[in-house]
Amino acid sequence: MILAATPGSSFATVGHEHHRLRRGALNSFFSKRAVTQLEPVIQEKVDKLCRRFGGVSKTGEVIRADAAYVALTMDVISQYAFANDDDYLSEPDFKLAWKETLEGAFEGGALLRQFPWMLPLMNSMPDSWVTSMNPSMKLMLDWKAGVRLRVQPILDRTESDRDLKEASHRSIFHELRDSNLPPEEKTIDRLCDEGQIFTGAGTETTAATLSQITFYLLSDKKFLDTLRAELRTVMPTPQSPITVIKLEQLPYLVKYPETPEL
Repeated sequence: MILAATPGSSFATVGHEHHRLRRGALNSFFSKRAVTQLEPVIQEKVDKLCRRFGGVSKTGEVIRADAAYVALTMDVISQYAFANDDDYLSEPDFKLAWKETLEGAFEGGALLRQFPWMLPLMNSMPDSWVTSMNPSMKLMLDWKAGVRLRVQPILDRTESDRDLKEASHRSIFHELRDSNLPPEEKTIDRLCDEGQIFTGAGTETTAATLSQITFYLLSDKKFLDTLRAELRTVMPTPQSPITVIKLEQLPYLVKYPETPEL
């Protein structure tokens, strides 16, 4: 459903040359170097999540790790793409409704593939009608509107002084705005489609991987002990923090272990 609803995104572009143009403008943002430079942002979010985990470990509260990981990845990709986030990591339930919205969107894609006329029909209706027929669509529509609210000021250069001051870096959309893409590739509708793909694909994919890793580590103590032993060899110090380069040198993180039989 996310893909069908974002025809202007690179991900949904069918023509080879057109896709190459759009994808070329994004390649540098997702290179290994760019991700390495994002380490401070990622570390800040991970530290916040660890503090939440540490708190519930003392109280005995039961939380959903999958929702927590979606909150983590959503805050990271939002900070990267828009230079600010909605701080889902601070929500009491890690914004569980957002995870459920994503799941519903992906599941809805199967239906839309069989009945493609449904999406144009929904888009032609007022949002209030759509949500009255399907209340679960409200957060999806709010998400779409939220992306536009973030992208529009960047394109119009109408960001407030406070937004510019609080921004940790120039966002992806600042760079796209100032890129050499032709004007028709910089319209608000097209870039909002890109924004929805960033936040949609950038959350559930990594969050699902983290959830599965957590499951297998906790299901077999042997794997958990091996990982902990390796991580102790690169424990951070003020003079020597953990980096991607150090982690890539750990055999257990490089060589994928056999999945335990359950």
